[in-house]
Amino acid sequence: MGLFDRIAGTLDGLGRDDAEQAAGEEIDLALAFADRGDLATAEERLRAVTEKFPRLARGFARLGELRARRGDAEEAALAYGRAVDLDPDDIDAWFELGELLARLHRFEPARDALRRALTRALDPAERGRAHAAMGRLYAAHGALGKAVRELGKAARLLPSDAALAADYGRALLRAGDPGAAEWLTRAAAAPGADPRLIVEAAAANDSPDAAERLLREALARAPEEVVVRAALARHLTRSGQAEAGRALALEAVSAAPSEPAALRALRESFAAQQRWGEALEAGRREAELGAPPPFAERLALALGARDRAELAALADTGDAALAGADPGSRAALGRFLRNQADEGDLTALAAFAPDQATRRFVVEGLAPAAVPAGNLFALLGYAHELAARTPELWALVLPAARALEAYDRPLQIAVMGEFNAGKSSFVNALCGEEIAPVGVTPTTATINVLRHGPLGGRAIYHDGHARELDARSVAAFLRELGDEEAAAIRVVEIFYPLEVLRRVEVVDTPGLNSLRAEHESIAREFLVEADAIVWLFAVGQGAKATEKEALGLAHAAGKRVLGVLNKIDRASEQEVAEVTAHVGGSLGDLVETIVPFSARRALAARKRSAPGDGARAGRRESDGAAAQAAGAPDDGGLTELELALEQRFFQHARALKRATALGALRRFVTEARRATTPGTPAAAAAAPARDFAGERRALQLCEQRVRGAIASERVALRARIAETYRNAAFEVREFVRPRSWLFGEHRADAADEEFLIDLLDEAIGQAVAQTRATLDEAAAGDAGAPAPPPGFNEAFARVCQRAVERFRAYARGVLDGGAVSEFFRQDLPRIRLDLAAIRAALARRAPDPEEIFFRALDGEVAEIVREAGRRLDAAEAAAGIGALVRHERIHRPLEELTRAVEALVQESDADAG
Repeated sequence: MGLFDRIAGTLDGLGRDDAEQAAGEEIDLALAFADRGDLATAEERLRAVTEKFPRLARGFARLGELRARRGDAEEAALAYGRAVDLDPDDIDAWFELGELLARLHRFEPARDALRRALTRALDPAERGRAHAAMGRLYAAHGALGKAVRELGKAARLLPSDAALAADYGRALLRAGDPGAAEWLTRAAAAPGADPRLIVEAAAANDSPDAAERLLREALARAPEEVVVRAALARHLTRSGQAEAGRALALEAVSAAPSEPAALRALRESFAAQQRWGEALEAGRREAELGAPPPFAERLALALGARDRAELAALADTGDAALAGADPGSRAALGRFLRNQADEGDLTALAAFAPDQATRRFVVEGLAPAAVPAGNLFALLGYAHELAARTPELWALVLPAARALEAYDRPLQIAVMGEFNAGKSSFVNALCGEEIAPVGVTPTTATINVLRHGPLGGRAIYHDGHARELDARSVAAFLRELGDEEAAAIRVVEIFYPLEVLRRVEVVDTPGLNSLRAEHESIAREFLVEADAIVWLFAVGQGAKATEKEALGLAHAAGKRVLGVLNKIDRASEQEVAEVTAHVGGSLGDLVETIVPFSARRALAARKRSAPGDGARAGRRESDGAAAQAAGAPDDGGLTELELALEQRFFQHARALKRATALGALRRFVTEARRATTPGTPAAAAAAPARDFAGERRALQLCEQRVRGAIASERVALRARIAETYRNAAFEVREFVRPRSWLFGEHRADAADEEFLIDLLDEAIGQAVAQTRATLDEAAAGDAGAPAPPPGFNEAFARVCQRAVERFRAYARGVLDGGAVSEFFRQDLPRIRLDLAAIRAALARRAPDPEEIFFRALDGEVAEIVREAGRRLDAAEAAAGIGALVRHERIHRPLEELTRAVEALVQESDADAG
């Protein structure tokens, strides 16, 4: 460049200075217009400046400022963007640009702009301002960990900034950090601070007394502030001072009837006193003001107040105000109102119920109808219906159905005894017809019930299906029955149109000592299910120990037993008398009397009477003895037997049927209780009870182990990192020393820096991996340690992994971001090449695990423990609701049924007396 050109450039430069001075004066004038409120003129002038001086950064910056004041964030961001393009060192422009982009929800550009401001800021106030903006940006986007870190740095740089302290406290509160209360309180204590900020500080305070003190100070500072009064009312209510809270809430509502916070405080105070209707009315007023309580709270109040109209409104899926409500809860509520709710619906709704009485009100929807006390037949039907609708009692459905059916049938007499006692022959003699099969082998014997009806039969199998038999095939079916099919049959019903069967149904059972296991069980059921029992003894075989055992079961069930000594035609009169006395003496009151009998002779006597001889049938009981005295043929004791049956059974048929039904109901209640009472094997197998207290103790012990391990690792990890830097110092000395020279500087090249970064990164990774292993071991505990709640170890493993990855990324960022390069450029040339000096210089820039790793992990562990506790609370509440549902569905009906049955038993005993 020639001399003339240099002179011309100098003159041009002087011209630009004059122009820029003029532009500056125009900018100041525009800002003066803006200060006077004339934003339009100010913007017009600034736009003219930027058009005339398109490379003047200040003009664009001021234009951006003006547009931001006018509320046009988009245009303001464009102006600031142009300003930083022209002047990349304008910290204020970068800062304003970042805040504008944040306001426009452009997270990454906003973050980048604020980072530019931060890298250029040297003044602590400027750095604090940039950190604060970055923290607010992270908080707005849910990155709480980063928000807390950035706001914490800002708060340390700007300790007197009350607004920053408030934002930092709020971020800590959202992150679950207990330090939130301290910062919110500091912000609230600043001169001129909004008293409502104290409300936030009190809400964050763990100490009820300290929170109350803060609120009272705020109320003293601003007695007219209704929101503070309402907050104090809510605090008093929640701390157990419901009456004082209600009085303050009433004052707040009286002072500001349209303030939702006051109505909320009043609603909560009424709810604390279980005044559900008044609480619900306060909630309605909140809704009218456009601030309705959450769906869960409205549902709780409506349930507490039993307000079906409000419940119907909450179930209304067309209510736009409830669009955010849980659709499952609303659907369950709708079914509840339509009386169609199942146990799952009621359990879900009962979780919202505010007290035990309300939970009972909810679950009563599953309770059966009232027990029909005083009506025995109705009680039998009630028991059957209860078993049918209750899965836990389904095993009792069939016995209950049989008891209900048997009550309306004729008197049922079971003919029992050991094999070969002549039971089938006895049945034929009693009926006067050979209708019961004789000669059936013990292995194929079935239980046969003789009933009145058209000739025929029916085989009823264990699986519930039945096979109809015509009159000609009954006997053949029984005689030809194979072993396998006989074992599958529960009972065979044989129908015969005999008059005697109108009064009595006869159960013909095979011998108790010769049955299959299936028939043995069913035969023993008849010991308690039959209305009365005729027990046959064969002459010469009576009063065996096995018979005593079976008769003892019948006696315990309250059954009347008539003893019949059969086959007396095979013994002399003296032998019959001796056997009769022996059997009676051996059995005592297990049988009412013993009637000598010959089934063969009795059947022959029956056959001598013409079928359908109604005169004989009518006179049999009255003149049987006279006929014998007149020399009539021997009837084998039939007359005496019929007289005994009439006097002991038939005349008491109603009482016997009643006793059988009452016995069936008592057994039903006993078995139902056994199946549903906690602690019994049946109930324990169905639903083992959880030990919630034990699970909480296990959670507490697990938390103690984990926190203890974290505390020890705070020291151990730092020690391992320190050892890492000590080893690194040795490596640095080794690769620098060969290149050092007398009176020269120690130097290193790029490869040395890369080597040292990799070395430190790998060693720090190994150190933190050891910490991770120690923490995992602490969470698992020893072999004998109580197991933590389900999911705890998995959740802890996840947060540990995140903490490790976060710290590894942070450490690598520290190493790559200048710690190593600054050591080589600034420290290494000036320090002595001894290990202590190298290590000290390196360690000054070492990554600190406290904030990034341990403090974050502390908060995450606290949240895991809280969540585990919440799950335990929810599970325990659900278990309590489930117990209440079972009580209303099973236990209370059983209790009422028991009382009704015992009342009828006492009534029957009184009648018998």
